[in-house]
Amino acid sequence: MKHISYQIDEDIKKLSDKNLLAQIDLLASEHRKNSVLLLRHLREVEVRRLFVDLGFSSMHKYCVQKLKFSEGETQRRLTSARLLTELPEIENKLESGALNVTNLSKIQSFLRLEKAASHPLTKEQKLEMISELTDKSTREVEKELVGRSHQPALLTENFHGPQASSLLGEEFQKFEVNLSKEHQELLAEFRNLYAHELKDSSNGSVLVFLLEKAVQYKKKKLGLLETTPKDKTNAAPPPSAPKVVAQRKYIKVSIKKAIWQRAEACCEYQDPQSQKRCRSKQALELDHINPVALGGNDDLGNLQLLCRAHNSRRAVKTFGVSNVH
Repeated sequence: MKHISYQIDEDIKKLSDKNLLAQIDLLASEHRKNSVLLLRHLREVEVRRLFVDLGFSSMHKYCVQKLKFSEGETQRRLTSARLLTELPEIENKLESGALNVTNLSKIQSFLRLEKAASHPLTKEQKLEMISELTDKSTREVEKELVGRSHQPALLTENFHGPQASSLLGEEFQKFEVNLSKEHQELLAEFRNLYAHELKDSSNGSVLVFLLEKAVQYKKKKLGLLETTPKDKTNAAPPPSAPKVVAQRKYIKVSIKKAIWQRAEACCEYQDPQSQKRCRSKQALELDHINPVALGGNDDLGNLQLLCRAHNSRRAVKTFGVSNVH
């Protein structure tokens, strides 16, 4: 990569029109190449979960607090890095400027929501769509993606822009609410506890999830849920000789409760040097200190509660990146 020596203000003012334009073209080109290189590095740090070793509970916090990216920069770069890893064929579009990080992050949001809605795109479909969105403005990309989406309301919420809701048709209703600090904390706690069940952590997803659960619960209580009786006449005959498949035993409920109480519903990871405990409440998971694959058991002393980040980092350290991802 060619090194560029930046001119001080006085030297820039002395440049001819031709040289000034040539130099800014070179700077823009080098910036795009460095941007792609940065995305590659970000993704590798995320895959290895190295941010955990630096004391950060998420890649997002590492980018904001350590690398000093803004919230928006972090979101755009991380989502773009994930898609670039999956589709290295689009790298040249980023380097040429035909596709930018902002639009790439919006495409990744669309693909993630389509997968959550059980409409995943194949690699060929993704590349074809990206090709059609090349050299388009952000507004044009947003409009095209919303038109293709099976979850347009959630997608526009991810776009965040002040005019995002205008991309939706009249059949959608905008819903806004102001939460007190106490209720914000309650919402955060809900997201942490239900992280494994929520398809998306956006406000819209949380609201729909809660409404569906509440309506289902009330209908069941009132006897309003329709039940389909089993048709024994058309039931398939049981297999004559069912195979016995060894299944991993579930951890006892009493042990799970004991661990959650012991951990105070927080990540139990403790830094060996500083002795500082993580205490994150994000997507908590039960972890075997001595992995089951290496002979570990489900005893209380062999189990700990870890956040998703520390649990993933432990897996990477124990089994390697290729065996985890």
